[in-house]
Amino acid sequence: MYNNVNNTKGFLMIPSPILTNKPDNLVFLDIETTGLSMEHGARTCEIAMLKVSGDTETEFCTLVNPGCPIPEFSSNIHGITTEMVKDAPKFCDIAKDISNFIEGFVLVCHNAYFDLNFVSKEIMESGINSPEMYFLDTLIISRQYFSFESNKLGDIARILDIEVNQAHRAMADVLTMKSISKYLFANLYRKGIDTLEPSYFEQALNIKKK
Repeated sequence: MYNNVNNTKGFLMIPSPILTNKPDNLVFLDIETTGLSMEHGARTCEIAMLKVSGDTETEFCTLVNPGCPIPEFSSNIHGITTEMVKDAPKFCDIAKDISNFIEGFVLVCHNAYFDLNFVSKEIMESGINSPEMYFLDTLIISRQYFSFESNKLGDIARILDIEVNQAHRAMADVLTMKSISKYLFANLYRKGIDTLEPSYFEQALNIKKK
């Protein structure tokens, strides 16, 4: 849930702390991209989200036509080819749906700044106001509170004996992240950490609209 907080800039929507014994109002999010940096022309080629609200779970998953060829080195990682996305919607066609899906929920990502940088910029490039984004980063949580031999998503899953299907595809990673988060939250609660404060994502300004 989000709370109204008044400051010199007006009202801000601040999310309530996430209860580690009953995490709720979350959207697990993952993307696959054509490269590592939008500044060098990379774009989203798949997005997956899983919204958890009470007992209800809602999925959003689609390939995305990035408007450019997908380099072979990227396809070798996630398995998505240019041919696979040729008839998929462009990001601008689904930007409003994505914005509506995540608005008012805390996002959960693994290496959140990578995912949210792409998502926020591509929403704004589509001419849509990107919603305020607050997030929990399972990578940061793993590094700060746990001692896994590796903090890569797939390695943590292996250590915890979590089955992974289609690694490096967006929905598979979302489901893996959800299973890992269940372990992280439960063990944080056992450590006496009752709540986690979501972090605010500083979105880029002066985005060129298409």
